[in-house]
Amino acid sequence: KGKKVCSSVAEPSSFCPFRLKLTTDNLRWNSLKIPSSKEFEDQILANLNEPSLKALDGWSPIEILFFDVDTQEIYKLNLAKKEAFWFEPMPDVGQKKDKSSPNNAAMIVQSSCDVEMARKEFVYSVEPFRHIVKKRDLSYNNEIALCWAGSKTINKFYLSVLHPRRLDL
Repeated sequence: KGKKVCSSVAEPSSFCPFRLKLTTDNLRWNSLKIPSSKEFEDQILANLNEPSLKALDGWSPIEILFFDVDTQEIYKLNLAKKEAFWFEPMPDVGQKKDKSSPNNAAMIVQSSCDVEMARKEFVYSVEPFRHIVKKRDLSYNNEIALCWAGSKTINKFYLSVLHPRRLDL
């Protein structure tokens, strides 16, 4: 069914091949937003057990474990499908959100009238995630890697923060 995706820690180039660069959204929300992609489905979701896949397909969250290979810590989290518009970007510090904006009103009308169409565009959300961001001191453009490490009964992922290689000067 799924592919073996993790090699060993000794081979960082092939360890945890699913990589994600952290963006403003990843660090502002208490979730890690993972865009729906063939790569994520093949390398991660293909390994989930049948009840977990059915729950995700039904838009119900599933419990997962993240094992941070860098700190040897385990985090109990939830993985869920969310409508893409659920992740409306937050305003920058000091920037006020205009509630009377025609774009906001149009978004509310569109989202209430066309929920089914909106559900075709979705992302995966791992939450809560903010405590990992704080504990690991993650910032914009950090890259993280995920790979499957579970079994038929446990949904477990390896998480690693990838550090750019430093050039010798």
